[in-house]
Amino acid sequence: MYLRIKMKKLLFISLLFIVSFVTNAQESDFIQIPNSDFEKWDNLGSKNEEPYRWHSFKSSTGPFSSLLMQQIERHDATRPGSKGKYSAPIFSRSIVGITANGNVTNGRLNAGSMFPAGKKNNNYTQRGSEFCTEINKVPDSLTVWVCLRTKNEESYGRIMSYVHGDADFVCLTGGWEPYEMLCAQVEFEFPRTSSLDEEMIWRRLSLPFKDYSHLYQEPRYILTSFTTNKRAGEGNAGDEMFIDDLHLIYNPKLEVKIKNEDLDNEIEVEYIIRGTMSAPNLNLPSNEVIVKISLDDDFKNSVVIGRVITNKSGSISCVIPDDFINKNYRIKVFTTNYPMEYECLIIH
Repeated sequence: MYLRIKMKKLLFISLLFIVSFVTNAQESDFIQIPNSDFEKWDNLGSKNEEPYRWHSFKSSTGPFSSLLMQQIERHDATRPGSKGKYSAPIFSRSIVGITANGNVTNGRLNAGSMFPAGKKNNNYTQRGSEFCTEINKVPDSLTVWVCLRTKNEESYGRIMSYVHGDADFVCLTGGWEPYEMLCAQVEFEFPRTSSLDEEMIWRRLSLPFKDYSHLYQEPRYILTSFTTNKRAGEGNAGDEMFIDDLHLIYNPKLEVKIKNEDLDNEIEVEYIIRGTMSAPNLNLPSNEVIVKISLDDDFKNSVVIGRVITNKSGSISCVIPDDFINKNYRIKVFTTNYPMEYECLIIH
């Protein structure tokens, strides 16, 4: 039961992370791309080997799909600190004298042209099938570990991710269709991390989504793709990109409520967390929710009265120390991974 204010009143001040909050929000509001750690694989050991819910050339459509070769396979090299066993390397091949860049997507590939940069060569969302990922909220960023090994020092890899509306959305060279269905976008090019002769060097990327809500505001799907070269048909046979532990980040929010009819000796601190806490592709300790009490504004002489390791909403029953009873004191609730703070003043 929430505090019924009589002679006492509760004044919230200095909200350091002010947000709008919907109490009936569910974890389903923060969707991840299935198998984003690339641990599950289909058709292992065959020419059609692919990560579960991710797709490359052997499951492509189009008149030239039969000419395409396998350019992805499971590998036991993983990013630093990974708890998984596998990553997804894509690699380039030379096909009839043309460099076919390694490519993988959670949508589907279409091989519609003999020219690598042809508009009919694209990645697309195929609704109502395994070649799509539904989403109902635009993430704030896409994070992923990559290792790009190329022959040419000047080679760049490319990552593309599009949050779009209810359409069989197409990712083209230099654009997308239908243009007016885009909600948000990541397009990022990055240099190689090592040559083909050097040891693997991994890099964690954190890529913010660019807002296109002026075009469309109802997200329904996310189409994400990786390719070994930023330009179709360029690079060299044998260039390879290892991909591991992709995670969509939804910037977290914190709200706090103080519950109890009698604030003299004990309070119950309810904390409400929504969004990404303890991102699994960061090598950091688990998140803690910590409650401190202080008589001072600066909390230099504060006392910890509650602590729990969690990424989810909950409550902590806190005993008020004798030195604070019947005095005006401050309560601060903060999280460690991702760092947030919420402060309130209890007036007697």
